Parts: sequence; structure tokens; C-alpha cells
Amino acid sequence: MRKLLACIDASSYAASVMDSAAWAAGRLEASIEILHVIQRNDAVAVRHDLSGAVGLGAKSALLEELVSIDEAEAKLARERGRVMLAVAEERLRERGFTDILTTHRHGGIVETVIEREEEADMVVIGKRGASSAFAKEHLGSKVERVVRESIRPVLVASQVFRAPEQVMIAFDGGASSRKALEFVADSPLFRGLGVRVVMAGAGGSSRQKHMDWATGRLAGATVEHIGGGAEEALPKYLEEHRVGMLVMGAYGHSPLRRLIVGSTTTQMMQNCHVPILLFR
Repeated sequence: MRKLLACIDASSYAASVMDSAAWAAGRLEASIEILHVIQRNDAVAVRHDLSGAVGLGAKSALLEELVSIDEAEAKLARERGRVMLAVAEERLRERGFTDILTTHRHGGIVETVIEREEEADMVVIGKRGASSAFAKEHLGSKVERVVRESIRPVLVASQVFRAPEQVMIAFDGGASSRKALEFVADSPLFRGLGVRVVMAGAGGSSRQKHMDWATGRLAGATVEHIGGGAEEALPKYLEEHRVGMLVMGAYGHSPLRRLIVGSTTTQMMQNCHVPILLFR
């Protein structure tokens, strides 16, 4: 049986993550694991290194007080996570889902997601985490790292989920975009939905070959080429044609590509306001 890993935190994206996971699980007949991770705190950062600013006689008492505060905060974080998982599970059960697992962990978010995705077929995560809610057009650093390191398809949820009636594949002929197109062609996730395959940028014989391959592989889809750079042209196309979901290849595997700031994948996640399904 297929399984989805839905990652939630205290951000405003938690509800959309669960709605996105419910939509996908319903179409894939999959179970859902809801994951919440309490991040590790750096001891020096938590204490703001106050111990060095006081006299030696007061140091021990201060540290004991800070440890007590840390323990109280840790207990509150555990309870908050438990409540979030319970609310998320209830949201799914109200929609008729019964095969649900809740997982509550301490540790690094990215490392925990990569560990848990070994048992999943897809990861669902919000576009931004709780700590980046203030930056509406910025991508959460943890989200970007998950997308870069995950070996599963990653569905990046928009702030509000609406079930798509049509999807767009951002296609460039590369290996990851072909993998994305193959998935759309074969998966029940997109059965019955309108599909648009769009290539952006300059034309040419090589692009035409890629478009011919896409047309042959995905019968019934609209396959077209549009001018302009992908980062600007594709989000505009999504809005003009009221496309409800974007499917595309993600970051490359090379160390050099990992150092590039402002890559197409990152820019698309920042600029598009619909769910994005990414493939490595």
C-alpha cells in the first residue's frame, strides 16, 4: 500500500499540508503518516551566553534557573506538538481516513524527514516553516533542504489548498522533468485532470524533439512552447490558465548545483502560489 509522509509544524501551512495530503492519499489510496519534529536547541544560543556576564558567585544559580526554564519550554513544546498531531489526525478522520500514523520526534527536521521518507512514497511539506512566516515571498531554509536531499517526490503545499482541475508540467527535456512527466502519465494521482506540458525559453530543433517525446508519452495533454525565462513566464502562465498545480524536476545532484543561489527550482517555489510537486 502506498504511504504519504505529511510534515507539520506551527506555521500557517499546517492545514494546507493536511488538505494536500488528504487529496493525494484519496486518489492514491494511500495511508498517511503525520510527522512533527521538535528541533534541537543549541545550549549556548538558548542561554544567550549570559553565564559569562555575571560574577562567579551567581553563575551556578543562573545556570540552574536557565536549565529549569529550558525544561519547562521543552515540556511545552512536547505538549504543543502532541496537540498539533491530534488536531491533524482528527482533520483526516473527519474526511474518512482511518489508516493514519502520528510520529513525534526530537531532532533535526531535515534529517528526520529523510529518515522517515524511507517508508513513504511521497513527502508533503509546507512552503515555509513556522520561523519564516514573516517572510511571505521567502522560502523556508528547511523546506529547500528537504527538497534538495529527498529521494521521493515532494509536494510543497501552498498556503491554501484547492483541489486542482488541471496541472502543468514545467518541462525542459532533462532527466528530472522527464521523470516528472512519466509520473503524471502513469500515476492515478492525476487521472481525469487536464494536463499542460509547457517549455519556456528559446526554441530550436532540440526543444522540438523534447516536445515530440512529451506528446508521444502523454497522449491527450496540451504540449506547447512559450517565450521568456522560466522564472517569470511559467508563474504567469499558471495564473492566466488557472492551473491548480505545478509539476517539475528539482535541483540537480552535483555539489556545484547545490551552491547556486537563486536556482530555477527555488525561484519557482517562491514565485508560484499553487502546490508544486517536485522530482529529483
